[in-house]
Amino acid sequence: MIFNETHYRSDETKIDLKNGNEILRLAVRAVIFNEDKILMAHLRKTDEYKFPGGGRKENETAEEALKREVLEEVGYNVIEIGEKIGIITEYDTAKEGNEYYFKMISEYYIAKVDYVQLEQNLEENEKELLFEPCWVDIKEAYNTNKQRINERKEKTPGISREKIALEKIIERYIK
Repeated sequence: MIFNETHYRSDETKIDLKNGNEILRLAVRAVIFNEDKILMAHLRKTDEYKFPGGGRKENETAEEALKREVLEEVGYNVIEIGEKIGIITEYDTAKEGNEYYFKMISEYYIAKVDYVQLEQNLEENEKELLFEPCWVDIKEAYNTNKQRINERKEKTPGISREKIALEKIIERYIK
């Protein structure tokens, strides 16, 4: 594994990890290379890039979730799942109230797809963000996400997580 990071989406001092009740979400993210490009979901509404993936359903394995999420978000069938290359654990305040905190553990896996693009099956929030599958230069995706964060423009909650993962992947895989 090349990274295991902790990230706070909001002010760390406002998240009570000792006394709060944890709301846990397990997630998987696919890292899919094709020569010098990487498969990402481009969020056209906010001009951000995210790895295809998302939350695991109850009783769903990481592999099942990864295949389902990649097909739903970018329209490709995963044909091979390789090593887990990273984990990012995120903390945030919870919408349920101050006595709770949100924790999401995202696991990043190397994966391969069959390159036959099918129709996406997006959730409502993904439709609103205008998810578009794209093969993009990984440094371009990183720089775009970094710029959106620096501009403090409208951004999705997970974009800082994705910037961290992109940076670690660039350090390890890109010359």
